[in-house]
Amino acid sequence: MSTETSTEGPDPRGPGRRIAIVTVVVLFVTWLVDYVDRLVITLALPEIGAEFGAGETLQGLILTSFFITYALFQIPGGLLADSWGAKRTMLVAAVGWSVFTAACGLARGLWSMIVIRAVFGVFQGLFPAASIKAVSERTTRAQRMTANGAMSASNPLGSAIAPAVAAPLIVALGWRGAFFAAAVLGLLMVLVLWKGLPRRLTPTEAGTADDADAGLPEQVPPRQALRLLRSSVMWRFTLMFCGFNIIGWGLVSWVPTFLRETKGVSLTGAGLLSGVPWLGAAISMVLGGVIFDRWLRGNHRRVVIPVMLVTAVLLVLMVRAETAVEFIVWETCGTLVMYLAYMQIFGLPLRMLPARYAGVGGGMVNFGGQFAGAVSPFVMGYLAETISYEAAFSFLVVGAAIAILGALVTPQTPEAFRAALGRHVAEAPADGPRV
Repeated sequence: MSTETSTEGPDPRGPGRRIAIVTVVVLFVTWLVDYVDRLVITLALPEIGAEFGAGETLQGLILTSFFITYALFQIPGGLLADSWGAKRTMLVAAVGWSVFTAACGLARGLWSMIVIRAVFGVFQGLFPAASIKAVSERTTRAQRMTANGAMSASNPLGSAIAPAVAAPLIVALGWRGAFFAAAVLGLLMVLVLWKGLPRRLTPTEAGTADDADAGLPEQVPPRQALRLLRSSVMWRFTLMFCGFNIIGWGLVSWVPTFLRETKGVSLTGAGLLSGVPWLGAAISMVLGGVIFDRWLRGNHRRVVIPVMLVTAVLLVLMVRAETAVEFIVWETCGTLVMYLAYMQIFGLPLRMLPARYAGVGGGMVNFGGQFAGAVSPFVMGYLAETISYEAAFSFLVVGAAIAILGALVTPQTPEAFRAALGRHVAEAPADGPRV
């Protein structure tokens, strides 16, 4: 299928383009706040561990408790978005995670923190698939991957900004006060999301018949949407994203603590240094989305495999680094390369699924990435405590190998993808709730 916009499509300067741009901006900012609320804890872990008497393994368990529920609620979040509406689902998610961000500041012990982080993960888990659904409803098919790439660039950028925001908050307010301040920011974003997210496209604004699904008002009944869970091809993309995010979540979770405890970097310095690699990742993610939209048209294997091989080599060089600066330089090189493949991994299913299935489809693929978040921080914490941080960061190479395996077993063209989906995607009836 061509990625060029049809001459029969909507005027690129018309309301459809404005809706797409405003949608991406609002969701981009919401995602940034999502990451600040989520990652305050990675800077506060040494203080939390000291207060609660928890070593690296138990600190890793605190992180993992969030990712377990976060992963488990990806698909329910997609079902809610597909059947109840993307905007409603995102608003419930944002209110809930803001409340439980504040609750983290009230934790009185290790296990209360673990429970609070698990509930926090439930609400954050509802958001990703709903945001993907919201983009799909407010863009044409030709715009969709670039729009998703731009929105998703907030993820690595959030990973860069969150430590820089969290460190001074912890210094000024203590780790508990930092959670309270982040919660206020989250509640402010609820208002922005409620008032700022534009309406969905109409079929006329969406343009050609090929793009018209972007604006159809129908939602998919949950029973029908669940048919997508039977598709083995979707689970193969899930596997690929799992490998990718073993690396991403491992780095985000443990680099700040590693810099402070083994390299003698201050809290503020760790916040600034650990954010540097993710600035480059944000740029390469957007670039990867544009490349996919305009030139690749599927065939992501020829991108994912070489990218992950180079990333594995750069991870080995990172592990062998002797200074904090050298470590960050190699990590930055690794994230720059790795995130070129992000939209290739996420791209084909999101581009080819009808918009009405974007919630469940996005939730399925994202489940793999967040399951990686449940595995990577805990395994790395255990390895760091029982062997060394070098062993912990060496574990990330396993993620590159899993991503390569996933690339080898997934279809490489839109035609092959649609054939593999087969009967699992059906037309939705013209009824159901609206956003």
